[in-house]
Amino acid sequence: MTNENLKPQPQNATIVDDNGAPFAAVNVGQMQADSIGPAFDIARHCQARHVLDQVSMKWLSRIGHERFGLVAANALWTTVQDLLDLTLTPVDNLSPGLYYRPILDDAYRNVTGNE
Repeated sequence: MTNENLKPQPQNATIVDDNGAPFAAVNVGQMQADSIGPAFDIARHCQARHVLDQVSMKWLSRIGHERFGLVAANALWTTVQDLLDLTLTPVDNLSPGLYYRPILDDAYRNVTGNE
């Protein structure tokens, strides 16, 4: 994808509840910037599960509980897009017989019962 195909993101976003009533405003750029640290911090400790709670608490105290959910959701997106996909792509190319992506599909089906 080239930069010409990217749609500009709004500077701010309003979060609404199930009834469409606004309950929060978010600076999109700040939220994205705040999510990069937790994404890479969690990824670098993925082999040490006992450390992950400490890492989460560190970022919760830095970001604050009001914003943590949105930042954590964006950190998940960053982890998947910028780390997992960039890791799986060369694995797919170098060792296609490992079938990591189909394994993820199977895991999804096992957890959700969906196709």
